[in-house]
Amino acid sequence: MKNQWVYGLLLLAVSMTSCDKNETAKPAENPITSLLSEQSQALKSVKFRENGFGEFGVVFSSSLAGKLTQVGSKLPEAGIYIVTVWDFDSGQVLLQKTVEQEVPDELTLIDTDIMPLTINKKYLISINTKSGQRSHGSYSIVFKASGGDVLPATKGTITMHGSRRGSGSKVAFPTSGSNQFSTIYGVPEFTFIPD
Repeated sequence: MKNQWVYGLLLLAVSMTSCDKNETAKPAENPITSLLSEQSQALKSVKFRENGFGEFGVVFSSSLAGKLTQVGSKLPEAGIYIVTVWDFDSGQVLLQKTVEQEVPDELTLIDTDIMPLTINKKYLISINTKSGQRSHGSYSIVFKASGGDVLPATKGTITMHGSRRGSGSKVAFPTSGSNQFSTIYGVPEFTFIPD
């Protein structure tokens, strides 16, 4: 009886171990950064500083279910910025975080509450360029040096459909689609992990 008990425990341990081996962790995706990095030879980035502020974003969707786990900013000036994830169809705020970017023009990501993404549903991630009491906002514009469209583009399981922009120091859904395929403004970023 004692041998059967030990054998049963060993069988259970082996079966649990084999389940773990079959499950592989899916890699985290930072699609905007990946796009800009992979196409860096063909892209040109110009930094702007204006006496106003803007809300700049990218429309995206996922081909797989998964979760958004981080948001971030990469603006030309260090500062404390608000990054927002919107439901693209309704304009409703789904997630909003304050990101403290300490180093100019360097990506800063912060953890968020896990936000599930629905397959093929469109979302918009945006960043407002207002930081503290500053009287100006700064941002980058990224475009193809030779002309042509940057978006739509797919990196991993994320498709970036176009960019949006708006003006103002208050967070608001960016509605302007001018240059939506040829230019990326901002730049906001997020981390997506497929299920």
